[in-house]
Formats: sequence, structure tokens, C-alpha cells
Amino acid sequence: MKNNAKKSIKIGGINIPLNYWTGIAVYAVILLILAICMIVYTGSCLKKYENSQSDKVMNDFLNDFTKMAADKTLADNIELPASSEFEGKDTFVNMYMSELDGTTDYTYKKSEGSYNTEEPMYDIYADDKKVARMTLEAKDQHVVLGILTVFDWKVKSIEPVFSAKTNDYTVSIPEGYTFTVNGITVSDDYKTGKVTENPDFVNVSKYVTMPKSVEYKLTGFVNKPEIKIYNASGSEVTANVDAKGNVSVAASGNSADMPSERKEEALNMAKIWDNFLTNDLSGSGHGLATVQQYLIEDSYYWNLAKDYASSADITFISDHTLSGNPYTGVTVDNYIEYNDDCYSCHIAFTKNMTLTAGGARKDVIDSTFYFVKYDGRWAIVDMIATTK
Repeated sequence: MKNNAKKSIKIGGINIPLNYWTGIAVYAVILLILAICMIVYTGSCLKKYENSQSDKVMNDFLNDFTKMAADKTLADNIELPASSEFEGKDTFVNMYMSELDGTTDYTYKKSEGSYNTEEPMYDIYADDKKVARMTLEAKDQHVVLGILTVFDWKVKSIEPVFSAKTNDYTVSIPEGYTFTVNGITVSDDYKTGKVTENPDFVNVSKYVTMPKSVEYKLTGFVNKPEIKIYNASGSEVTANVDAKGNVSVAASGNSADMPSERKEEALNMAKIWDNFLTNDLSGSGHGLATVQQYLIEDSYYWNLAKDYASSADITFISDHTLSGNPYTGVTVDNYIEYNDDCYSCHIAFTKNMTLTAGGARKDVIDSTFYFVKYDGRWAIVDMIATTK
């Protein structure tokens, strides 16, 4: 007779069916497989998490930085300060890139004070010299194992660690003048708002409006610029340059050829003033009324002449005579018209006198004379001695 009883294993007096053990074995195998899968998955996640740390991806970004530095494309991916518009936009870029030439080793280190986990910063060194700061930016973040955040990264910015010695300059020119820097005309945007009066015009400006000087500020120059000044008529003029490179031109008018009649008139007024000083004018008050014809009432020189005519100083002039033509070395030049009612010119001459007591004396005039049209006539308003 066939035995249909189920096979079993007796343990401790208890018969346990064999298929029970088979089920246990299968279940154990399944658990083992799941455990292995879990271990593999967990390991994969941990490795993915570890590899997603910013310190790990920086190796790839550093390689990219090295390649860009080598092929000069780094200049397109850095944020350098803008150089002066008068020097060219690539001035700082070229200087920075030249500092990387010859670099054999690039390294990186976490920047001090970099605490933002989603935007970490790293300092990049070229042969131990810090040359850049790279900021990363987290993107496409997701969570693994329910607790670990994995980031993908991209470079947010590369800031050069770079310093260049630059210089600033001021340019002071008369109103109506223009100037260029490295061939580029400078606009009024560079004006500082500072307006000054030429000290030579202190007496003149009481009677006519004289040109003032305006100031410009130029900043951020790596190289010394070429600055050219042009007057209102477009002609280049010579400028004064100080030790720091600041440029100035005294406020003046337009140089022109002096009409012969005006030259003769100006020289005559200068001679009359000099004759008054040497007590060579006739009339009361040592010729005061004569010289005052060429002065403005109550002006500085009007009052100076009045005080001199009544002082003891004029009586100390030694008696002398003048020859028929006592003036030698006569010069009238540097004629400048400021407007229709004002001009100046340089007048120089030597007046030769023979003293009554014997001997000779010379009186030298060498000044820039300023003339103003006042009440329909030309008058002397200032005389500034030539300094040598």
C-alpha cells in the first residue's frame, strides 16, 4: 500500500512538516536578498551623498578653472572691476590674466567664513598665491534615505583676487575749453562742480564778467594718461602739470593778433602810468588828473594814484631829464581778448633817465596789463608784474 503521510522532522518530540522548513528557508533567502539590496542601495546612496558634497565636486571645477586659465577663456567668466573708459575695457583683464601666466599648480581651500551650505565659497591658489574666489550654487536638490540631501552643483561666480595700483587726476580748465584723454573727448559728466576764479582776475572781475575755471575728476587709471587741452577756438594750449599729474590751465581769453591802434593805445597808457610814478607828468598833483584819465574812478589803481600823488614818496624822485626817445626794449605781446570789453597784453620797456645831479637811472616796466572798457573808454584796471 502506498504511504501518503507527509514527511516531517521530529524535534523535541514534535513532528514539524518538512514543507514548513522549506518555507522558512525561502523566506530567509528573500530576507537575505532584500538585506543585500538594502545594503547595496544604502551604500550607493551614501556614496552619492558623499560625492555630492561641494568639496568633492570642486576637483572638477578646479580642472575647469585650470583649463580656462590656460586657454585665456577665464577672462569671459570672471567679474573684474571696470577700468577707465579712457584706457580700454580690457586693461584689468589683461593685467589679471598675465598674473596667471606660468602657473604650474592650482589648488583650492574652503574660504574662511563660508557657512552657507547651499552657496559655499572656495579660495583658489596659483602656486600658493590666492588668485580667485569661486562660489558654488546648489541646484536640483533631492533627499535620499529620507534624511540625506543630495545636491547638484554649478559655479555661481568667480571673483578674482586682484589688486592694481590706480591713480586719479584732476583737470582744471577755463569755461568753454575742452580736453581729451588718450584721444577721447571728456564729457561734462566728469565735472566735480567746483568752479574757481583766476586770481589774476580779482580786480578785473569787478567790472566785467571773466571766465572761471571748472574742475574735472578722472579716476582709475593704471597708466599715465595723455591729456590735451583746447581753447574755445579749438587750438591746443600748453597746460601746467604738477608732480601728481594733475593738469591745470589758467582761465584766459582767446589769443589773437593785436590791432596796431590798440597796441599803440595800450603802450601809451603804460608809459603815462610810468611817467606818473617817476614824476614826469606836468600839472597839479604831479599830473594826477592826466593819469586818472586812464583809470576807473574809485578803482584800486585810481586810489593808489591819488594816495601816491599826495604822499612824500613822489617827492623823493631824483630830478632828471628824459631824452627825445628814452624808451628802449619796447615789447607789446601776449595779447588776449576776454570779451568785447576786456583784454590784456604784456608790455615791457626800459625808460632811460639822466639825473640832474649826474649819472643815469633806468626804470623798467615788465607786466601784464589788463584793460577794461568803462564809460566808453579804455582804462587800466590791473598790472601784474612778470616773474622770472
